[in-house]
Amino acid sequence: CGGLPPEQAWRHIYEVADALSWLHKHGLPHGNLRPANVLLEDDAESSIRLTDIAQGWVGGIHHLELTDHFVHLCPEQAENPDGVFAGYGPSWDVYSFGVLAYRLLNGYLPRGAEMWDSEVTRANQAAASGLAVQIDSNALLAAVKAQPKIVWPQAAQSKWEERRRNIIERALDLNSAARWADMREIVREFEVLEGDYLLEEAREQTVRERQKQAKKVLTLQTTAISLLTLVVLSVIYAFVTLRRAQKAETTVASISANHKLETDALGAQITTLTGERDVSRAAKAVADQNLQNSQNAVDQFLTQLLQTPTGNEMEAGFSRDQLKEALAYCMRGLPALEEAPALGVERLRAYGNIGQLHLKLRDATKAVEYLTKAREQAAELIAKGTAEPAQLALYQQWLGRYSLLLSDIRGREGRHADSLALLKEATVNLDQGLAADPKNRLARNECARAWLEYGLRTLRNGDMADSEQALARVPVILDAKLIGHDLINDEKFILARAKYARGISQREAGKIEEALNTLIDSVKDMGELVLGSSPRNQEQALLLSEAYTELAELIGRHFSGTDAKEAHNQALPILLELNRLLPEWGEVKYLLARNYGSLASLARDAGNPSEAAKKKQDAIEFVNEILSNDPTNARYGFLLAKLRGEYAELMADGGKTTAAIPIAQQAVESLEAMIQAQPPSDKLTPERRMWAGQLAQLYGSLGHTSESAGKKAEAKTAFANAVAIWEKLAAATANDEAVLAGLTWSKGRLAKIK
Repeated sequence: CGGLPPEQAWRHIYEVADALSWLHKHGLPHGNLRPANVLLEDDAESSIRLTDIAQGWVGGIHHLELTDHFVHLCPEQAENPDGVFAGYGPSWDVYSFGVLAYRLLNGYLPRGAEMWDSEVTRANQAAASGLAVQIDSNALLAAVKAQPKIVWPQAAQSKWEERRRNIIERALDLNSAARWADMREIVREFEVLEGDYLLEEAREQTVRERQKQAKKVLTLQTTAISLLTLVVLSVIYAFVTLRRAQKAETTVASISANHKLETDALGAQITTLTGERDVSRAAKAVADQNLQNSQNAVDQFLTQLLQTPTGNEMEAGFSRDQLKEALAYCMRGLPALEEAPALGVERLRAYGNIGQLHLKLRDATKAVEYLTKAREQAAELIAKGTAEPAQLALYQQWLGRYSLLLSDIRGREGRHADSLALLKEATVNLDQGLAADPKNRLARNECARAWLEYGLRTLRNGDMADSEQALARVPVILDAKLIGHDLINDEKFILARAKYARGISQREAGKIEEALNTLIDSVKDMGELVLGSSPRNQEQALLLSEAYTELAELIGRHFSGTDAKEAHNQALPILLELNRLLPEWGEVKYLLARNYGSLASLARDAGNPSEAAKKKQDAIEFVNEILSNDPTNARYGFLLAKLRGEYAELMADGGKTTAAIPIAQQAVESLEAMIQAQPPSDKLTPERRMWAGQLAQLYGSLGHTSESAGKKAEAKTAFANAVAIWEKLAAATANDEAVLAGLTWSKGRLAKIK
């Protein structure tokens, strides 16, 4: 194995990767990857064949001949072959693939090569002497583990070779958690690498073409100047000749004739050169136009890539560096677009691309700036009224899309009125764009999402009728019969979220059991879609964890603490992995804080105060971290006040009343300030009801803490404030069990003090 030219070796590596990826896609680990099980056809262009699947060192198979199979095993496969039944097979195949790829490129093993050669020599000597042949597997494993780092015989010749090597090195990582999960991830990384290579090659080709054209123009300019100089010299010569002709009349006729001939020839040459110069100028204009067309094509490609749904098996993943490179490219071309009033469409596309790139880089401020410009540019193009129907539909879709993205940002910032207004604009324009272009799958997808978000937002405002109408629109828009094809995963996920929204609506209407069943069904649907999608589909993973969180909180309030804890533990691994990958994503930390806070309350109810205090501290730390980057976010501030009040109550129960009182007081004051900062309204929306109920609970916590510290006057005031808030809520809501329970508890504590 080895000794092949690099390009041939890489071709075989890619073919083996594709074959293993197919097996892993269908849930089949190979378990026995080595050179002898990779078959090549006589035709060099034919694909490879994999044989002897699951005939190696896996559970249930204990016969192993003296071959090089053992050196291709990862240590955990050799130590625990039965792990294949626990689903570790794909990870083992990834390691074996790394060993095979390294041998193809270098001709020897990446680890334990000397020990293997020694064992083979010893085994051959024993066989020649008629003795039993046995390999010291423990020595081989020790040699492999003793070399955690992969060493290459020579430095990489290019950054592309370095990236290829990085993929192989990660496949050979002895830590299974750091290794590629299966071969599909490796194939995707190879595809991303090849795409980057082709894009850079195209850019370099464009630069070379421009340099070539510039040299040609320079050459022609130099020639023209030289000929002009020759003309000047000719005129001087003619003048001198004329002067001489005056002194020698006998030669005038001859000199005049010669002069005329030379002048005619030069005129013809000037005419020819002038024509060549005009041709060169036209060629330069064509080259400049081609360059502009190339830039427009790149902008359009980037627009389509950013808007491609993530669940249609055409996913595009971007690293942070790639996003920054794309952003720099867009920003370089933006000044020219802004200076050209006629390039409104190109300017709109550039603004939208830049805004979405900032959004993917988690820079909400810049994203709002450029998405707002894109939205204004789209509105300006629509207002002109000069577009063709198809183009007008595209402008409406763009206006709706950027309004939808801006609404998402404003909603996360707690600016619900602005978010709702943007959502309304998004639904109107996306409806119009879809009506004009009903076969546009992307427009249909975005229109459904806009109505879903509008339904959720009006639900939070207590507008139940508007919410039900909006949510009813979602399955109509995503009707497979209207689309003419099966729904893609993104569309199925939107339908699952619509079901989730109905569950929230049932919860707000007091239909707890119906809400629980609906939420469980929606979470199950979303979970299946997320597990079957790309690892880069992080937005859907976040929405799934949010659904788990809502479900867990509902179960914790009305049913079993054990079941609630189980639901929280479904959300936490997803959120922790997202936080590891994207530590700057505030929404991930917000949901982590909610889950840790709820788990702390469950631990307290179960009689584990130390565990409850630790989780409550973790939750507060997460909220403080995101508030440092977004201090005006009302959602984050509300959660911090709630967590502080609960933590103060835990401290009071633990006897630390002196330290608990200022924390409880701070929680009450911060929440009161946020409630007073909200726009005045006579309508008690579900959100306002939740905030008021939380303030009443914080006053109850402050009263409990003050009473524990012996400060009866302060406790009496706090309990009285709690009673006043609960009584207002009880008057505004009919037979709300939580409100009545809070009112009864607060009155009881107040009466006890009196």
